[in-house]
Amino acid sequence: MNATRGFSLMEVLAALALLAILLLSVYSGVRSTTLSVGHGSSVIARIDEARGAREFLRRQLSSATALPWKVLDGNVPVVFEGDASRLCFVSALPGYLGKLGPQVIEVALGDDGGDGHSLEARLSPLPGSQAGVIAGAHDVLLTHVRSLTLRYARRGSSAWQDRWNDPMELPGSIEITVVPDEGADAWPPLVVAPRQDPDAVNVRGAARHLPDFVR
Repeated sequence: MNATRGFSLMEVLAALALLAILLLSVYSGVRSTTLSVGHGSSVIARIDEARGAREFLRRQLSSATALPWKVLDGNVPVVFEGDASRLCFVSALPGYLGKLGPQVIEVALGDDGGDGHSLEARLSPLPGSQAGVIAGAHDVLLTHVRSLTLRYARRGSSAWQDRWNDPMELPGSIEITVVPDEGADAWPPLVVAPRQDPDAVNVRGAARHLPDFVR
């Protein structure tokens, strides 16, 4: 009877080498797929974040209301403040955010905890009988932001200015330009026109309810 012949040492080593190559190929494919999925997810998350920030600013600025929240020297009520890097106005938030009544909304850049910046909104209740605007917490609208540029135009005018100099009126148009960090998708300028008629609110009359210590 013939004895059964087994595998030689060289055959076993060759088989193990082929198996190792096969496993390495499978691992490389799985890792590449995982990285692609992760990158795609981060891109989608970034796009959703930018879309959410733009929609928030578009909605709140278009529904801005000429309600004063403080009074300057000379009894000048303030319904809108804005310069090249910051703006502040009054608008009502959607009910699902859990903040009732008109809110004083301040939009500006803040530190993201590292070397970059984030686009932030501070939401504070419109002052009534209290001593003034009670500063609310900062809500991050967009992360990884390099710069923020704001410009303003009067109704019926195409001339843009870097500072809004009439605190008793809402601008006719507001342009917001956000430059993201390197590697992030560019954000095209957003232009929003508040819908409220300039004669809809008696600003000086509305300012009479503000206590003297808000001035």
